[in-house]
Amino acid sequence: MGVFVIVVAMKRSHRIALKPTPEQEVLFGQHAGYARFAYNWAAGEFRAGLDVGEWLSERTLRPRWNRVKGMIAPWGTDLSQNTAKYAIIDLGHAAEAWGEYRRKVKAGERPGRRVGFPRYKRRKHEQGFRADNGPDIVRVDGKEVLLPKIGWVAIVEELRFHGSIREVTINRTAGTWFASFCVEDGQDPPVEKAGPTVGVDVGVGTMATGSDGTMVENPKALARALQRLRRLDKALARSRNVHGKSNYSNRREGLYAKRRRVHARVVNVRSDNHHKATTAIAKSAGHVVVETLNVAGMMRNRRLARAIADAGMAGFLVKLEYKCLWYGAEYVKADRWFASSKLCAHCGWKNDDLTLSDREWWCGACGSLNDRDFNAAQNLEQWPGLSFPVSGRGDCVRPAMPAVVGEASNESGETSAVRGVSDFIIF
Repeated sequence: MGVFVIVVAMKRSHRIALKPTPEQEVLFGQHAGYARFAYNWAAGEFRAGLDVGEWLSERTLRPRWNRVKGMIAPWGTDLSQNTAKYAIIDLGHAAEAWGEYRRKVKAGERPGRRVGFPRYKRRKHEQGFRADNGPDIVRVDGKEVLLPKIGWVAIVEELRFHGSIREVTINRTAGTWFASFCVEDGQDPPVEKAGPTVGVDVGVGTMATGSDGTMVENPKALARALQRLRRLDKALARSRNVHGKSNYSNRREGLYAKRRRVHARVVNVRSDNHHKATTAIAKSAGHVVVETLNVAGMMRNRRLARAIADAGMAGFLVKLEYKCLWYGAEYVKADRWFASSKLCAHCGWKNDDLTLSDREWWCGACGSLNDRDFNAAQNLEQWPGLSFPVSGRGDCVRPAMPAVVGEASNESGETSAVRGVSDFIIF
């Protein structure tokens, strides 16, 4: 019988803007083009293999690429070959995800999020590449990073984390080049700390409401930028009508650049709000209880889809989960069918007539006036830690709820928290 050891490692990511010279920007563009060319070649080979009933994995495609790259891409000889290698690996992962999705669909399962067939990358949108060739290949010295085949590139700030640099990805967003570092610090996850239990209810009007009274406002970054985006889209439409869709126009390219910068600011404002709020919650609480949301299903409501996307609920919960791991707080996901908004946090009476427009409601049993979001957060704080099975859809099966929320004991089972750590099993 084999003996195995579980090694837990903490990985942290940091995205830093670069300040390349004009010559380095040209090299960045060449490497991104090389990665895109290799990815599209692999996608074409994969499609051709399917036509004859052959499944080509990335382990099969990479040797083929090494044999033909000198003939079809001689201009890539002076570039880092790891760029093409990781691009083909990415295509292999995309193909495997699509194949797994198709397998589940044919088996009659509900795979959840739809996974499409790997698409070809376009020059206008895909500007990125992997710059490393394994751990500790890329070096950082203060505000400079050494990239293979490119040299020392200035960065706007020092790397916040210390440890082994596992991966480095270079990409361009709204005209600015960024480096995304994945660092393994070699430290074990912190021990779960003692602290209060906080229920967190996420929404659209208010980004998050805590049972301790904390309220995180939703900046509604997209809603505030819509007017400007509409003006830019109208100007782009006029340019296409006047000059033709296929004809190049400097003015049109400037409009596209402005639109990309507006979208980048929307993402930055939303992300900044999420990071500050989730860090504050994870540092102050010992146990964080959140609701399990089907965001993809909520997005099917055409009247609320834009507002839900603008809030970024899924991204907020993802950040909160890994930051609870960082700061030693227990992260618990309540059952998807737990009626946190309909149950009175004072007596447990259920309001079956509650609608989405009701932001406050009176309890029919104790007569208390409940704020919808704060009441839901209080119910989440009292979520019973009952053990329950997991359905084939990856969601919790509806457990038998107590008549009064708060009377359930935690002695009947452990909490349903799953701590997202990187586990490496060595046999």
